[in-house]
Amino acid sequence: MIELSLTELAAWAIGITMVVVVFFEWISRWSAGNAERRSVRKRVNCRLCLLVVEDEGRGRIFHCPHCGAENERGRNRSLG
Repeated sequence: MIELSLTELAAWAIGITMVVVVFFEWISRWSAGNAERRSVRKRVNCRLCLLVVEDEGRGRIFHCPHCGAENERGRNRSLG
């Protein structure tokens, strides 16, 4: 049988608890980061009124619900 003193038992209990807390904190941060990356992929910026909207659509053209302007999805570097 394994003999443990009360101080060793307390140290093991605190150590295991700390490991579990750190593990769940890591899982929480990883999950929040994934949610943020998914949200950023859905965001569309209107180039006329600067409204930022999360849109689930798959088309290349996005119609702004505020001003009605047509915008292209993705990064558009044109100056006109």
